[in-house]
Amino acid sequence: MPWLETARLDEPAEDRALREELRGLLGGPAPNFFQAEVTPELVALAEDLRREAQRRRNTARRKPNWMLMAAALPFALVLTGLGAWGIQQKQRADVLAQDLARQTNDYRQQLVAASAQIKTERQAKDELVRAIQKEDPKAFRRFGKELVIPIDRNSIPAATNTQQVKGN
Repeated sequence: MPWLETARLDEPAEDRALREELRGLLGGPAPNFFQAEVTPELVALAEDLRREAQRRRNTARRKPNWMLMAAALPFALVLTGLGAWGIQQKQRADVLAQDLARQTNDYRQQLVAASAQIKTERQAKDELVRAIQKEDPKAFRRFGKELVIPIDRNSIPAATNTQQVKGN
């Protein structure tokens, strides 16, 4: 940037301080903007000063904390949402596990009750078979092990308005 450029009026104070420091190190004359003539060396020096000032400005700058928090906000929201969803799913799974355990206990109780009922029915059947065997041992052999109740087919009334196709 040339010495007489109008953009120097808006130049930051750190650029001016850097320029004064370099001028003192190089032993340059005090600037008189109205008498200075622009030479390629001065233009190169001005460019070097501008680059150094820009480098210092970029390295010294830090991002504020609110920008970091704003960048982390979507991740925090996603993690919070996933956590809430996971807790809800765990609660649902716990409720379902309790229901399953309750149903299993109910089925076991029903199984025990049914097996007890079957056992009592078998005992009653065995007692009935023993009683029948005591009364008439031949009748029990004739019918086998099952209890057979004889039915008189003639006592069943015939349906009205029907025609018998085959006789029994």
